[in-house]
Amino acid sequence: MAARSLFHCAASWAIPLPLRSQKAHDHENLLRSPSGTGVHEHKISNTGKTSENGLRSDCILETQGLSQAEESEILSWLESFEMQDWISCVGGTSQDAMTSHIIVAAALAIWYPSLVKPCLTTLVVHPLMKLVMALNDKYSSTAAELLAEGMESTWKACIPAEIPRLIGDIFFQIEFVSGAPTDSSAQNPAIPPNIRGNLVGILLPSLATADILGILNAIESQIWSTASDSPVHVVSLMTLIRVIRGSPRNLAQYLDKVVNFILQTMDPSNSVLRKTCFQSSVAALKEVVRIFPMVALNETSTRLAVGDAIGEINNASIRVYDMQGVTKVKVLDANEPPGLPSLLGGVSEVVTAISALSFSSDGEGLLAFSEHGLMIRWWSLGSAWWEKLSRNLVPVQCTKLIFVPPWEGFSPNSTRSSIMEMDHDRQANAKIGIARNGKLHSLQFAYCIFESAKFISTLALILMQKAPSLGLARVPCSQLLLIP
Repeated sequence: MAARSLFHCAASWAIPLPLRSQKAHDHENLLRSPSGTGVHEHKISNTGKTSENGLRSDCILETQGLSQAEESEILSWLESFEMQDWISCVGGTSQDAMTSHIIVAAALAIWYPSLVKPCLTTLVVHPLMKLVMALNDKYSSTAAELLAEGMESTWKACIPAEIPRLIGDIFFQIEFVSGAPTDSSAQNPAIPPNIRGNLVGILLPSLATADILGILNAIESQIWSTASDSPVHVVSLMTLIRVIRGSPRNLAQYLDKVVNFILQTMDPSNSVLRKTCFQSSVAALKEVVRIFPMVALNETSTRLAVGDAIGEINNASIRVYDMQGVTKVKVLDANEPPGLPSLLGGVSEVVTAISALSFSSDGEGLLAFSEHGLMIRWWSLGSAWWEKLSRNLVPVQCTKLIFVPPWEGFSPNSTRSSIMEMDHDRQANAKIGIARNGKLHSLQFAYCIFESAKFISTLALILMQKAPSLGLARVPCSQLLLIP
């Protein structure tokens, strides 16, 4: 923290000349000679339109050559071995001088992007990645912090195709640093633990957030390509937990892959992997159930249900797993209601399919609430032991279907409507729906379903929405429309 404070105090005054943008020059001139600025502005305001157009055309012709010259100048500075006074004071080498240039340039690109040249970001990101992978005692830990801190705002746009490869390299480095039990020669005691801490706790979660599908494919491949007792599997689970807590919306559309990976690490047929990962696997699964309302766990029947948070309206489903055998035992059909195709339109669209799931207390019934159309479905699953004997993955239709009438105060989104709306209402709402950037940004994680005993006969159902401004809103049971 002291080093960061010192850097921020000096950065705006001491930006190296090859990296300095025109704005930084103007800022420095303003601080040194405030009165000169007014004269300069007066001269510019008196310039005619003809000369202004001429200058603009000249700038366009010279831009390409100027940018190439700037890039060459920046690269020369990044690769220079010039010894500074402070390098000699700390007993450093010329290699330390070049490495410090990379660190300084990366920090300026993240924290002061307007004061450095625009091309600096693309030129420094690859040397920064190499520095992380070098596992250098002095600089790799700092480089990992800078790569993680600027991943979303600065680096992601420069290296979108290289993030999956970088994730794979980090997994390899974790194996190397940790010293896998299966290969004692891989252990390197000279590498300090703080590098591993930054790779696992800081850099890997930031890369996962930047490329969710890339990290899921990488951790899935580690199951088959890495030894069962490798620390990489535990690291993968801990990374998932951090992403679930920090960026749950990014994971919502890949919930099935997340749950499948967690269940693979709990597979009883692989006792070594299960023993290595069991505590982390249970923690990750509990975190998934806690954060995502479209995932439900019943400990009595050892059943786990995972619904499609986002999916096509004609291709939505809920998967039911047996936690003891870690196998999929049933698929529940969550498509549009049968017999009501005209109310949902003729084309398939991407919607928020399953908003919340809840098992009955005995685990033999499952409730599902769908925000799109305000529907509640009920499935009778039967006993768990019979389900294991007669496993059938053909999609099962719901036993009961309930339409929830919209009422004031339930949702902060005023555009939400019931499935029972008329055609002209739907056409008006469709214009609003088109303007939304994506379903992920509007996805709700605040729904809860509670049911009392003998729910089917008494309709004693409570559907709640938790929000800071609304508290808890209850669905009036007298307004529920039951369709057997």
